[in-house]
Amino acid sequence: MFITFSVVFVITLIAISALLKGKIAKKRNIALAEFANLENNFKVLLAQEGQFKQENSRKEDDLTKITNIYEITKDICEYLEESKIFVSFKKGLAEFIHFEACSYLTNMDARDGLSGFELIPLRADTENYGYLAIKGLQKQEKATLDILAAQFLTSIKRARLYKKVQDLSITDSLTRIFTRKYCLDRLEEELSRSKELDLSLSFLMADIDNFKLFNDKYGHLVGDVILKAMAEIIKSNCREIDLLGRFGGEEFMVILPMTPLEGAIFAAERIRKSIETTPIKAFDEVLNVTISIGISSFPQDTNISQELIDKADIALYHSKNTGKNKVTTYSSELNNKNN
Repeated sequence: MFITFSVVFVITLIAISALLKGKIAKKRNIALAEFANLENNFKVLLAQEGQFKQENSRKEDDLTKITNIYEITKDICEYLEESKIFVSFKKGLAEFIHFEACSYLTNMDARDGLSGFELIPLRADTENYGYLAIKGLQKQEKATLDILAAQFLTSIKRARLYKKVQDLSITDSLTRIFTRKYCLDRLEEELSRSKELDLSLSFLMADIDNFKLFNDKYGHLVGDVILKAMAEIIKSNCREIDLLGRFGGEEFMVILPMTPLEGAIFAAERIRKSIETTPIKAFDEVLNVTISIGISSFPQDTNISQELIDKADIALYHSKNTGKNKVTTYSSELNNKNN
């Protein structure tokens, strides 16, 4: 009886031990599986962290690039001259992109000597603003160049718009020469410079002869054609440094910097003869037009701008009253005659 009980007890212990070992093994396997799962999750988290860091780094690079592009845009927008805009743009471009050379072409005719350059057209709507010519650009940098080129184009458009507005404000709408106000302001500047540097300066006042008769006979449209033709002829006989403006009506003025009286007489006679010998075609009419001119000079006549104008006008008045189509220089005798 005791032996039987002992055997049963041992068997029971063995069974319990086997059962416990099975449960422990099962729990161990579960734990190992959970640990493996945690390890995999940890690896996933590490990978996600790496991706996050890369993405964050990329975003930081993009932000830096955008900030720097903004700085370049701000710098080039400080200028209103295309040459200065390009110098600033090229300097900023070199901070982002490696290239061997870069040029700005206002038209395709300037392509000589640009073999091996890539040409990037600068267009907005239907207007062509020229080309960027770049050499040694890497393909992966093309996108950045496109962004910067767009900023450059915006600045060029702004500069040209400003110039157009400025030109409209200082240019007579009919004759396309300078307005009276602009020329009078420049006369003050040129006279001050002449005084400071001890230079000569002369002033021409010109008036189309018998202009009222042309208007009355042929109409104001023909009169406008005559005015435009006179402006073109006078301008073609002036130097680059001379300033031609419309004084009012059919009167024109010419400022001749660094020009003594003798040079002014030569210039005035050249203008007068050119007008006299150039027929003006106005619609169905071919007209012969002449002009009278008066001259005053600094320093011999005056050192005051308004007096230069007045004395040239006195000389012009004498030309008109003594036969027209002639050049007269101011003198005190003329002043006395008019008084």
